[in-house]
Amino acid sequence: MSDRQPQSPGPKSPGIVFPPPLLFVLIGFGGWFAARYYPALRFEVPLWLQAVGTLMAFTGLGLEFWTIGLFKRAKTSALPWQGDQALIATGAYKVSRNPMYAGMLLLVTGLCLGLGLTLSLILIPFGALIIDRVVIRAEERYLTARFGDAYLDYCKTVRRWL
Repeated sequence: MSDRQPQSPGPKSPGIVFPPPLLFVLIGFGGWFAARYYPALRFEVPLWLQAVGTLMAFTGLGLEFWTIGLFKRAKTSALPWQGDQALIATGAYKVSRNPMYAGMLLLVTGLCLGLGLTLSLILIPFGALIIDRVVIRAEERYLTARFGDAYLDYCKTVRRWL
């Protein structure tokens, strides 16, 4: 399946008002800030775990750059609060309907794991749940209205996360 143009104008945007990356930034910085003033909220990270965290972070960052490139190539916005001009179903979008969120999750988890930020690691699943239940669901409603059967067919063959 390749990138497809909208079948109808539909809604102008998914209605997302809070930038999803900001949620993960707040979780990461919140954990770092808490650990700075409450050292018990930080754990000693062995070298092998630092390596795992670094690998996760770079994998997430690479996934972010790749997906942003796919949006640029399709001449549509990667920002979830703006409308889409095309349905992207190539590259990472052949494997996951949400590779940008998967990339964000890998990036923040890797950084927090490598830095030993206990509070952040506890909060990350809640952030992922908010992204899944609020943001992704709103985007799915929007994409269904915007691209109709093309999006519904895409959903039948590609999983939400991985």
